[in-house]
Amino acid sequence: MYQDYIITALSLLVIALIIGGVTVRRYNIPYLYFLACTVLNATFLTNIAGNSIVKVMYPWFLPLFFLIGPGLYGSYCSVQERKNRWHIIHYLPVFIGYFILIIELAFFNDYFYETVQLARDLKWESTSVFWPFSDKWILLAQPFHVLLYVIWSVGKLNKSKARIPLFILPIAQGVFLIPLLDINYHFLTGEFLIFANDQVLRYIMFGLVFLIFWDVVNIRPRMQKAEEKELKAYEAEKEEQRQAALNLEAPHEIYPSAGKVINTEMVLYIERLIQGDEEFPFNKHSKKSDFIKHSPFKTPDWESFFSATSTNFGFFKKYTRIHRALRLIEDGYLNNQSVETLAKTVGYSSRAPFYLAFEQIMGESLTAYREI
Repeated sequence: MYQDYIITALSLLVIALIIGGVTVRRYNIPYLYFLACTVLNATFLTNIAGNSIVKVMYPWFLPLFFLIGPGLYGSYCSVQERKNRWHIIHYLPVFIGYFILIIELAFFNDYFYETVQLARDLKWESTSVFWPFSDKWILLAQPFHVLLYVIWSVGKLNKSKARIPLFILPIAQGVFLIPLLDINYHFLTGEFLIFANDQVLRYIMFGLVFLIFWDVVNIRPRMQKAEEKELKAYEAEKEEQRQAALNLEAPHEIYPSAGKVINTEMVLYIERLIQGDEEFPFNKHSKKSDFIKHSPFKTPDWESFFSATSTNFGFFKKYTRIHRALRLIEDGYLNNQSVETLAKTVGYSSRAPFYLAFEQIMGESLTAYREI
């Protein structure tokens, strides 16, 4: 009977995780953290599979238990809040846990494997892979870590005046923390701390699993549309801000009709070519196909650019070469170098085609330009 309860509960959790993965996807990644780590935690604490997990995955699964609280809380945060760089601080215990494990594995190899063997023998009183904290106290502290995020989750829902059904999961999670502490204690010591009858714990655990499953199939789909709409609005706002910044930054007069170009990053790229901030391509790649291949943009981007500016690749190459030469002249290049060297620097084989291109682009000869 006991195994039937456990298998049914774990099956529901796995099904909930699969459904959540299909429906929630990128719109609420923290919720997937909560579901996945709840499945892992529940499996670890069962006699059916717990010992197998310890033997195969210890100690690498332990930090993941501290994703349950942040995952629950993060699932109720807005997209803007989750995108905030400070939101990652909620996952700091996980990062610290893995950092300690890597340090111990790299520099205290003997101690690490000795502790792993003790855990596989279920001698939790002696294991402390996360030195200076023993594994026993880490597992007993986990319910209190979740409790902190349950309180924050309820507070956030209350502040946003959320619908009552949204409160059910965090409140149920909070109620379950007392039996979870007892289950952890029983797993570590073989004794119960609060409940004398382990059958009560089974019913409570099964009740929580049912509520999680109900939340996945009934509550979250209702939130999905709002979250999807919010995420799309957030991404659209960010794109507008990026384009606005580029429009302010882009030197629209750096190329004829550059203001008509939708992709302002291409205008900035041309500016960098002329200023010398990018490797000048026309020394090596004078053919259109070679140039596009080595540029950061694809053929359709350049075709749209030439269409918007009513130019072609031949004019673009000539224009860019001559304006790059102008920047070099302004920087005093010809004070120490010849016109022949300047012509070859910007991609011409000699000064004769350079003189001709200069006059075509600037409307005057190089000699007249230098005199002015």
